[in-house]
Amino acid sequence: MSIWDDLRALALIAFWDVRKLRRYTFFLAMRFSWFLLQVLVFGLLVANMVSVGNLDYYKFYVVGAFMAVLFSMSMVKGHDVVEEFEDGLIDYQLSLPVKRRVLAIGRAVGGGLSAFLHSLPMLIVVLAVLGIESLPAALALAFASFVFASSLAGVAMSVALVLRSSDRLDILMGVSDSLLVRVSTIFYPIAAVSAVAAYYYLAKVNPLSHMVDALRLIAIPEVVQGSTVSSAQAMIAFLTGFAVAAILSSLVLLDKKIEGGYGR
Repeated sequence: MSIWDDLRALALIAFWDVRKLRRYTFFLAMRFSWFLLQVLVFGLLVANMVSVGNLDYYKFYVVGAFMAVLFSMSMVKGHDVVEEFEDGLIDYQLSLPVKRRVLAIGRAVGGGLSAFLHSLPMLIVVLAVLGIESLPAALALAFASFVFASSLAGVAMSVALVLRSSDRLDILMGVSDSLLVRVSTIFYPIAAVSAVAAYYYLAKVNPLSHMVDALRLIAIPEVVQGSTVSSAQAMIAFLTGFAVAAILSSLVLLDKKIEGGYGR
């Protein structure tokens, strides 16, 4: 197969994931309604009760709320993969004349694009609430969100390939959602958690901390300058490594853990 055939196959696989958006219309409406309530009501209440130096905590909180939504929607990809195992769709895809690396990357990109499109209405709310009118900043936020969502989709797919059980996956996803979101800088500035050593170091190595602070540097640099989990260069390097590792893990698991299909 030529590289153009591979790219066409990758696009078709990714589009197959995006087409499943219609299954989540009600879920998306409920999630969007809750996000509006969280940002326009709860966020304002919390911001009036919290004081973190000169930090505008409301703007800080709004970006964090979006990151929490993006994380949850990206990790839903794991549930899709488990359902596909039970329905035999994974076996069908592996029987197609498609290279496994193309299948793995296509599923990760498709899952990331699906999660990003789910969260797009929330991103528009964030842009409006923060008053971001710069097109380059808006595009940078969208691109960074899509790339990170694809990375998370790759992680979710890898976990699903290992567990192959909806019950075990539900437990793990619930724990990870509660733990990773809270042990990060999504809702708490890194300076505010530095007093607790264990929390501080866990937040420093949490990919969610690096991503949400990177989004804040793009959206509200005047608010978070000097109060991010790391420097901009270090966060970019960390997130790039995380994205590569996520794609590679899903590729290796497709190649080593599943029997049948085309192992090219």
